[in-house]
Amino acid sequence: MKKLLLCLTVLIGADVAPSHAETFKDQYRKLLASPKELRIHVIDEDGHPLAGALGDSISINPNTGQHGGDDWVADANGLIVCKDPPYFFTTNMKLTLSQAETSIGWKSYDTSISERDFLNYESPQLALKLTLPRVRHPIPLKAKAEWFPRRRVNGPKDKEPADPKLPDLAVTEIGYDAEMLEPMPPYGNGKHIDFTIRMTSTFLGFNDAWTRRSAEVDAEIGTYSFSEGKVRYGNWKHSVTYRFPNKGDGVLLSQQFWPYCKLKMPHKAPEDGYAQEITLTETQDNSGIQPDLAHCREHMVNNGLYLRVRTQLDKDGNVVSAHYAKIVSPRGSGSKFLIFYNPTPNDRNLEYDLKTNLRWQELHPLTKEPMPWDSPYDVRSN
Repeated sequence: MKKLLLCLTVLIGADVAPSHAETFKDQYRKLLASPKELRIHVIDEDGHPLAGALGDSISINPNTGQHGGDDWVADANGLIVCKDPPYFFTTNMKLTLSQAETSIGWKSYDTSISERDFLNYESPQLALKLTLPRVRHPIPLKAKAEWFPRRRVNGPKDKEPADPKLPDLAVTEIGYDAEMLEPMPPYGNGKHIDFTIRMTSTFLGFNDAWTRRSAEVDAEIGTYSFSEGKVRYGNWKHSVTYRFPNKGDGVLLSQQFWPYCKLKMPHKAPEDGYAQEITLTETQDNSGIQPDLAHCREHMVNNGLYLRVRTQLDKDGNVVSAHYAKIVSPRGSGSKFLIFYNPTPNDRNLEYDLKTNLRWQELHPLTKEPMPWDSPYDVRSN
């Protein structure tokens, strides 16, 4: 729905033939006037259907602002069929385990989707497959919401000399201490390089004459430099490469990633399959197209990595001891991410207990830990 509205807004505001704008108007009116059917197939992390899973939906009529909603129960195949009358859209859906499972003690990392992310109606029928992971064995981990400065564009207020290589090819490379959860100096206080992070940003151009002119106007009036305008209005290709120099250490891209719930990745790091190096790439398009589940992993933020570090091998190359960690949702071309580290050797469990951050205890041994937060990915107790 939002994608159609976005296209409609752009076309109405642009100098285009009325028939083109009218085509999008007709599409939206037809979609609005149609009854809607949202089909959600609910599965667990092993791919098994979750019969009896409970859905709680909110719907809205965008013409009148009238709200509705209902409760839904998945059938034996884990299928919820949510139907809306004409002029209504389901805008929010929350999923939980069945009453039978919760009654015997099972809990889940509840799944929630909305029109702001993955409820994207381009036709009256929308089908989604959603994973509802169970709570298994949360443990205290070291946790940190990491951010460090990367190579900047040339701004009009910069005190440093302009760098002619920016922003058309901006590169930053740092070392990272996984045990301390710290970048190496000068970006942080790390003492041992477990892996390096190399970030590259390449400018791809502007979408159209309007976005280019916006960058030029900002530069003319002195609000931003033209280089900064490229960042604000242009399209970019970002790449981040993680490399592990120590023999036996490595990185593994999680095959499963659930951007719509608190547990983004499976509970436990795999035992094998780690590579010395991996690269994630994202094309940033500032046209504002709404995400969808089919293509969500094209964005770095919808990816997670398992790490094996401090590895000790025997004479035959077998792992004797290692530590496991995970990086969740890299963004900003890799300069922002969430990292969780298990300080217990050979323990591959990375299911984070929200109540205890071991890194907070290390840094503030005489201070009471902050109240638990609602999301493990808002790690405020750094």
